[in-house]
Amino acid sequence: MIKFKITPYDVFFFGSGRPFNVGDVVYSIFPHPHTLAGAICAKIHAHTKIDTSKILRSIYGPFIEKGGKLYFPKPSNILGERKKEEIENIFHARPYELNTKLFRKENTNAESNIRTFPVYMGKEDIGTFPAFISIEGLRKWLKGEKIEIHEILQYKEIFTKEERVGIKMDSTVNAVGGEEDALYRIEFMRLKENVSLVVWIEFDFEAEEIKKTGFSDENKLMEIFNQPPRALKIGGEMKNAFYEVGRENFLEFLRENLGVSQMVKVRPGDIVKVLFLTPGVFPDFKFSVEGFEVFSLALDKYTILGRYSPKLKIRKTVRAFPSGTVMWLKAKRDMLLVNPAFILHEDGGYSFKIPNGEQDFIGSNLILIGKEEVKNV
Repeated sequence: MIKFKITPYDVFFFGSGRPFNVGDVVYSIFPHPHTLAGAICAKIHAHTKIDTSKILRSIYGPFIEKGGKLYFPKPSNILGERKKEEIENIFHARPYELNTKLFRKENTNAESNIRTFPVYMGKEDIGTFPAFISIEGLRKWLKGEKIEIHEILQYKEIFTKEERVGIKMDSTVNAVGGEEDALYRIEFMRLKENVSLVVWIEFDFEAEEIKKTGFSDENKLMEIFNQPPRALKIGGEMKNAFYEVGRENFLEFLRENLGVSQMVKVRPGDIVKVLFLTPGVFPDFKFSVEGFEVFSLALDKYTILGRYSPKLKIRKTVRAFPSGTVMWLKAKRDMLLVNPAFILHEDGGYSFKIPNGEQDFIGSNLILIGKEEVKNV
């Protein structure tokens, strides 16, 4: 694998995929995996002229690096107090075997295949907030230990927002549209000092297009990426970003730093908690994971992933679980699960696997597995 540390020179913009009207404010979101994969593949295409649409096995990330420390999407069951400008305390919502009418699933709007939902047993008025979590904090989350506020990196510590004016273009004549309402506002993001995006790319050297180049390993690719200028064009505005590259296996790195095994052994009745490190794509949000029943789910509002390629004649948008979504699954039988892994569609259902480039939205559904002890209420 090749690790990319990406630092934009300027503001950047990644569209949410949500429709908007001229005159609205358009907001940038945190980039999805496939958008950065496209930027990296464009660099390869510029040097080799090959079709890069099927040369990747997968992409891991993007995540945040600040001050040399790596941060991942915060699990959605880690909450803060509402209506407070500063998040000072961290609270955990956990799933329970619920025996009270107040918390029964049939008295909520939960999906029918979800058995229960996470609850915080306290008096504080709590809610979700956008943030990342350090490796140390993530290790504690996997073990069910208390997480401290200093292990959480809030969005305001990562980004600033800058608003600028956009002008609608008439694509038929490649000129500014003549309508009076052709102006709209764009809210860009700017990374704060000493903050970068980090992704890991795994290339498929069995792909026919890569074989055309004669590349058999990462050596030649590293030569390409180390050639100046070391810059990528990222986001909808094609802003320039500086990058650094190195070789590192993401899966081995994560297992070593989190102290988790490559395989997780589960028995019937065990509850595993699954953290989505990247967005979770499931058609119509309907899913069944092989060997499990869905026990509980914690998430913020859904996100939208978009894929647009005139060359490949692809224009597709889907709703997805956001990064940080936590899903609790109850095992029906004995299993060995690879960890970390991806939840991939297979034979009408979903299973834990390492992909081989078959995803529509490459890099989505990356998950980390832990175990959960569920108590009765």
